[in-house]
Amino acid sequence: SLGPQADRGGRARGAGIALVVGVVLLVSAAGQSVTPRFLPDDPIAIDDDRALDAGAVRPIEGSNGYDFAEHTFFGRGDRRAVAAVNVNTIGEVPDSSWFANRIGRGAMAVDEIARGPNQLESLTIDGWPIVQEKSTGITPGYRVRAPDGRLYQVKFDPPEHPEMGSAAEVIGAAIYHALGYNVVQGYIVDLDPTKLVIDPKATTVDMSGRRRALRRSDIDRILKRAARQPNGTYRALASRFADGRPVGYFKYYGTRPDDPNDVHPHEHRRELRGNRVFAAWLNHDDSRGINTLDMLEGEKGRQAIRHYMFDFGSTLGSGSTVAQVPRAGNEYILEWGPALKTLFTFGLHVRPWIMTDYWEDAVAVGRFEAKAFDPIRWRPEYPNPAFDNLQPDDAFWAAALVARFSDQAIRAVVAKGRYSEPGAAEHVASTLIARRDKVLRAWLTGVNPIASPRLAADGTLTFDNAAVSAGVASPAASYALAWSVFDNATASVVGEPIDAQVTEPRSSLPTSLRERSYVALTIRTEHADFPAWRRPVLIHFRRVVDGWQLVGLHRAPPETDSRSEIPKSGAVRAR
Repeated sequence: SLGPQADRGGRARGAGIALVVGVVLLVSAAGQSVTPRFLPDDPIAIDDDRALDAGAVRPIEGSNGYDFAEHTFFGRGDRRAVAAVNVNTIGEVPDSSWFANRIGRGAMAVDEIARGPNQLESLTIDGWPIVQEKSTGITPGYRVRAPDGRLYQVKFDPPEHPEMGSAAEVIGAAIYHALGYNVVQGYIVDLDPTKLVIDPKATTVDMSGRRRALRRSDIDRILKRAARQPNGTYRALASRFADGRPVGYFKYYGTRPDDPNDVHPHEHRRELRGNRVFAAWLNHDDSRGINTLDMLEGEKGRQAIRHYMFDFGSTLGSGSTVAQVPRAGNEYILEWGPALKTLFTFGLHVRPWIMTDYWEDAVAVGRFEAKAFDPIRWRPEYPNPAFDNLQPDDAFWAAALVARFSDQAIRAVVAKGRYSEPGAAEHVASTLIARRDKVLRAWLTGVNPIASPRLAADGTLTFDNAAVSAGVASPAASYALAWSVFDNATASVVGEPIDAQVTEPRSSLPTSLRERSYVALTIRTEHADFPAWRRPVLIHFRRVVDGWQLVGLHRAPPETDSRSEIPKSGAVRAR
């Protein structure tokens, strides 16, 4: 794909070649660039990654075993500490086939967050014909066809843990939807076994591998492995199939070679890196490529892929069919250090997570706790290249989204799980709240937490300190500001900066800069507990008809990070 600046080369119009050459030579001699830092449409809100026809893609096959081996033993993906490549000039992730800003764009109503991807208030599937036995996964189930022809996959909770997997699924899906990911609709339903209907054309594969007609005895065998409610019905999760044709899954590294729209390496996409923060919050240890879904959408000749997250049954202490194992979230399935310590001490070395206490008053919850939870040390089932590439500014972006989930919103989402055991819903909600607060303390404080800078028409500057606003840090001692004239044509500051120091997140644009087209501002934050806050945040404003528009926000990386150049454009333009 083209570099970030390559699409700008032909934008200068109406000047003679000799003049252009002269300007280039003059500026080059001064060590400056002639390409503008910001284009008129910056910061872009939409990454148009559906422009080219992807109709030639072929399904990508995979398995849990291969995925585990590939990431455990071969270290896939580019592991350089580079900036996310799909952000705009203010460090946000534009809408795309991967991600759609929802809670990050503005306040979402509590009921909107709780509704998640679902378009219906409730669902009843009694009488819908069963067309096929569920063919993948460890949970028992089958597929039914709705009156409108849409397929739904029906999955049941195990008798030992009724409500556990289905509640985790709908809660996880609602949270991931609010964050911005593509997820399918899923409804908790009550199934009356006396109203089951089997489509005459429904088939299954028997133990010998032969395909035959699906019988009622096959369904009864499935129901024997399902939790039955006191009234004789079965609680299940009915998930609506996504639009389009399935073409496999996406990986957390590289690009899909047969998709012409997939140009950003997945391990350097901010929404995939940031998923480590979200997965840690929910203990979504099963967050891996094999649990994603690519769907080919659109008319022939104009087809594109939409990328889905799915299968949230292994969250919130649920292991889908069993309570989650204590290791989950604490160690990889295979982690050499702890394993060798145990081996060489003949089992005397005790892993800390073995001693963790879990609330066990409700079988619908599984193992889900907050006291021992450490967001920084959290682990998925095995290494994930995008998670391993999480940079401090990626983590800050993700934690800022987590901060938008209020206690009320979290409780409303948990209520969607319809827990019937006393204390179950309260335990899940209070644990999510406590884990959220740990996530915010870990990752909102790792960089200078300046957020949402605003410059009013009258020159009044206001900004937020995200860590202070989230209640995970005390107010800063002071903010050191440096204002400059910014020449967008040469992407450089002009003249000496004008300094100011304030104790509140509020200041004023110097009078001498108020008629300029662009101004640059750096803010350093002084806090005794967080020396990293002294690293500057570089901000750019552009004059517009009714005031000033934020067009640039860049956080200086840690000294150990190899990123030293402030991008001159949103890297997302590299198409």
